[in-house]
Amino acid sequence: MQKIRVRAHAKINLYLDVVGKREDGYHNLETIFHSIGLHDDVIICKQRTKDIKVHCEHPSVPCDSRNLAHQAAKLLNDAVGGIGGIAIEIHKRIPVAAGLGGGSANAAAVLHGVNEVFRLGFTQEALMRFGAQLGADVPFCLRGGAALGLGIGDQLTHLRVLSDLPLLLLNPGIEISTAAVFKKLDFSLTKRENAGIIIGTLMEKDDILGVAERLYNLLEVPVFAEYPEIAALKTELSTQAGCRGALMSGSGATLFAVMQDSTLAHRSESHFKNRVSFCTTTVTSPVGVYIED
Repeated sequence: MQKIRVRAHAKINLYLDVVGKREDGYHNLETIFHSIGLHDDVIICKQRTKDIKVHCEHPSVPCDSRNLAHQAAKLLNDAVGGIGGIAIEIHKRIPVAAGLGGGSANAAAVLHGVNEVFRLGFTQEALMRFGAQLGADVPFCLRGGAALGLGIGDQLTHLRVLSDLPLLLLNPGIEISTAAVFKKLDFSLTKRENAGIIIGTLMEKDDILGVAERLYNLLEVPVFAEYPEIAALKTELSTQAGCRGALMSGSGATLFAVMQDSTLAHRSESHFKNRVSFCTTTVTSPVGVYIED
């Protein structure tokens, strides 16, 4: 095997609460992840030189060691004492710095794909441990589906996947720094006791309406204070026909709506299409990374 193409699926957060700050500077979270159909394509090739090369045409994506995909390849290379040259080509569909885990998904795809191309033999659990060294969302992006995330988001408990749930995604074109959002958090805000567990229970019952009514993201507070236009967009999204619930994903700025059906999702997409920088309909996905035949 000389070349492989891996789908790197985006994620949304159906629930996200910050339960405290850690001594290492990170924050302890309680979150519920779900993979979605929107994905990047990551092509991984063996090459004769010993270099790791990344190519991506998106102007906001670095192609050097700052890229998580590059870091993922180097991590595996160093772990086994060298595996030869690796060329990585990333075709972006997931917006950058948008709360959808695009960079983490690309890193997960590289861990999964390099393991296959070079026949390294790492288990998924081992790859997830590598992923945790790269970023809090990488282990989930490797596992995919749906999961409750604790710690920095890397302690995962499997949840029932919400199958083919129609979603509408909007992004106003604002790239938001996750670190800046966390710095502005007010920890005096009242916490939602056991809310994440309640949503997980509703997912096990396949109670879509119950889940949609309880969507929550603490990070909306600092983001909406800084960018009231995102708050206004969420309010408008919430009033669309067929919207069962709307939320900002991660640290933003992407908003998503759980829709009653795909027809109404596409109708709302037409309403927003020419007013925001990114707008698409998609569905929930049972996988995070997937090797295409």
